[in-house]
Amino acid sequence: MTLSIERPSLEQLAALLLERAGLKITPDGYYGLRLALQARMPALGITDSAEYVGRLKQRAGEQELRSLIPLVTVGKTEFFRDTRQFLAFEKNVLPQVMERGRLEGRQTRLWSAGCATGEEPYSLAMVALERGETPATADVWATDLNPAATESAARAFFPARRLVGVSEERIARFFKEVEGGYELVQPVRDLIRFEGHNLAAPMWTQVQAKSLDVIFCRNVIIYFDQPTIVGVMERFYESLRPGGWMFLGYSESLFKISTRFEMVEVGGTFAYQRPLQPNRRAPAPVTTVVRPSAPPPPQRSPTDVESVLRNLKRQAAIVPAPPRPSAPPQPLLRPRPPPRKTPVERLAEVVEAIEKGDFPKALRTVRALADEEPDDLAARLTLGNVHALMGNLDEAREAYQYALSREALCVEARLYTALAEMQGGQLEDAKLELTRALFLEPTLAVGHYLLGQVNERRGDNDGALRAYRNAISQRKQPKHDLIGHFPDLPRSNEAIAQAAQYRLAALSER
Repeated sequence: MTLSIERPSLEQLAALLLERAGLKITPDGYYGLRLALQARMPALGITDSAEYVGRLKQRAGEQELRSLIPLVTVGKTEFFRDTRQFLAFEKNVLPQVMERGRLEGRQTRLWSAGCATGEEPYSLAMVALERGETPATADVWATDLNPAATESAARAFFPARRLVGVSEERIARFFKEVEGGYELVQPVRDLIRFEGHNLAAPMWTQVQAKSLDVIFCRNVIIYFDQPTIVGVMERFYESLRPGGWMFLGYSESLFKISTRFEMVEVGGTFAYQRPLQPNRRAPAPVTTVVRPSAPPPPQRSPTDVESVLRNLKRQAAIVPAPPRPSAPPQPLLRPRPPPRKTPVERLAEVVEAIEKGDFPKALRTVRALADEEPDDLAARLTLGNVHALMGNLDEAREAYQYALSREALCVEARLYTALAEMQGGQLEDAKLELTRALFLEPTLAVGHYLLGQVNERRGDNDGALRAYRNAISQRKQPKHDLIGHFPDLPRSNEAIAQAAQYRLAALSER
């Protein structure tokens, strides 16, 4: 099938994504759009990009737009993205699974699920090489639904601008400069297998049970519905060896999805671990070793004892005792500094300060945390929220935009931006942000409720009624746990539904 993909279609698609999802795709990102169209157009039997974009603009095209978005966002990946997670992997997780692989005489197997254009698996391979791994001892399996993405990744070529996050030492060791950019050296490429794979498929014929040590699947499951996520997590669990690890994106959680994994804080971040199977063998019996008693010391007669004492006193009188050396001066003991608090503990301090109304302290603490941990999405969003609560709306918007630059589909950034716009009286902007948040997460009950509030203030009572009814309809849906802290937001879908019912009653009396 020959595909026709013209630039005007790419421009229209970029505008549509900005309008519907708030995704800003610059001309530099059109290559990613082209890859996405190459994957989706044949699935619909369409060969012309203008026809495909026209279908997306129709009401019936909303579901197809949701299918397209995961492929569009492949251009958002980076080498060593989310520094804290990679440091936890490098310093804590990888040495553990490597040692276990060596003891069991097998490869250490890593899976980059949803690898996009390859930055993540290549980052894993570089870290493995730095730890002394070879193709005989380590295997990095990289998969993606989009065949065009994996083909691009397998070429191992990247323009200079894509090497953001790679240190000069790693560039010198693992890349060679070629015309137009950089190419990864062969030892890195030898560790990786690129293949197509559909995570949403009900069966994974390419994956054996208990065969993997670490899975990276970040910013992928946010595009799946609840039943699909549950199935994917079940298959991830079965694929991992007992004691194996899984890393998800910061905006992803297994809350009400799976209870089989253990959530573990490691290296200042969180990862999920398949628990080790308990050792069911009976403990070895305790054996008491009876040792023969030592023979009693020979008994001396009292006369012998008195004689020895007299001799000792006589010698002491003749030979003066040597002077007792003075004890060396003891160094002053300095108190140990308290252990450095983890980002999670520091963020808890911020939340406590917010709840007490001590916003200056909250701002100092969360600003320092966000500066030290630039990839911590929760810290960055909470920084924006503290600014908003203090009335610093420009600073709040800046924090939310930074979060979106790190995570383009961050629903919370859209929601909190809408709250800031509502606070500043910018109701049209607030409505736009809430619409984008609800496009990304249609079951976000608090988003529907806030949209009802915005529509009420805009004088759009019909729109408010629809939004409140939508909020009520999400009562039985799993609650979306928001990243970042904002006080006074309803804590459960049931509370949101009750608030929406009160507003419906008030509107009906008008």
